[in-house]
Amino acid sequence: MMVWSVVAVILLAVTVYLFYYFWSKSSKNVLDQDPSTLELFDVKYIQPTSDYNRTSKKLVHQLVTFLHSSSCPSVDRTVKSGSFGKGTQIRGHADLDCVAVLNIFKSVHDRINHGPQILGHLADMLKTQRWVVRGSVTNNDYIILFKMYQNGVTMDVDLLPTFEVLGHNPPNYRKEQTYLKMLDLSGRARSYYSVPLCQLQLDFVRLQPSRVKTLIRLVKYWRKMEVEKHAQPSLRYPNSYAMELITIHVWKKAAASRPRRIKLVEAFKSVLTQLVNYQSLHAEWYDNYSEVLANEACDRLGFTRPIVLDPANPTNNIMAPYKFRVEAWDHLALIAADSMRRPLLKDVVIPAYWQWG
Repeated sequence: MMVWSVVAVILLAVTVYLFYYFWSKSSKNVLDQDPSTLELFDVKYIQPTSDYNRTSKKLVHQLVTFLHSSSCPSVDRTVKSGSFGKGTQIRGHADLDCVAVLNIFKSVHDRINHGPQILGHLADMLKTQRWVVRGSVTNNDYIILFKMYQNGVTMDVDLLPTFEVLGHNPPNYRKEQTYLKMLDLSGRARSYYSVPLCQLQLDFVRLQPSRVKTLIRLVKYWRKMEVEKHAQPSLRYPNSYAMELITIHVWKKAAASRPRRIKLVEAFKSVLTQLVNYQSLHAEWYDNYSEVLANEACDRLGFTRPIVLDPANPTNNIMAPYKFRVEAWDHLALIAADSMRRPLLKDVVIPAYWQWG
């Protein structure tokens, strides 16, 4: 009798193991995967396919052609940012931040005073285009939101009409002059400068190593599958750009001593650990401004930890409470902590060269 009991227990254990094994293989939830299969999961479910990228490029080309063919308002140039422009899009979820520099806007004051009328006109024009999803166009004084569709691919678009600030390939002294000028502006006027500085944001992320972009896509996939699933409707959660910068910050902290090729699963757990400990964050980059200017901006604008300074704009702390409320960060930290208890990450040991803060 005892023998049969032992056999029954063994069979039950094998059944449970096989069920979990095949279930994890078929699951599209990254947190259900075995750590050894994460790289394959990334290729199978996260990285965009060549067909998807081709169709996305066609959609973007249609939009840019439409904008430049319009004489009212006249478009000087466009900047194609968002996950599409940065190369951090995940399969099935590309988004585009299309910055349109308009000739009619000569200054920030023109943008503030005439922007609502111009954006309303552009929104009405977009509603007539066959590649724009019917009923998807909305706008306010800052932005036009809509969806584009072609051959099974849907792309979320933020169209951001703006004024020229730096021009093409600006020298460092011109950037510094602009940033100093921004420090003397009102908070409302200063907020309009993030859009025309978008090219610097784009370049900063786009030029990161391919391995960093792989990690960024993984973090954004987690945000899509976990954070959005558990999101509270009353909270505004950190956006994709915030996730990109925090991921890059964590990677850079380990850059001095990490192996030539790190394990993706270790890097992912390190990013989630930083999200849990978000209050300790202090990240700055000096690609477009000096450390002296960054310190002056933090002092004059009263920034305190957590701080993640926009690499394109030292007056923009993406962690500021007025951007994403503390309650949203706290809930995000809880989701990250819960994620680290799931099969993918629970037994992963983070090496000492990954640091936080």
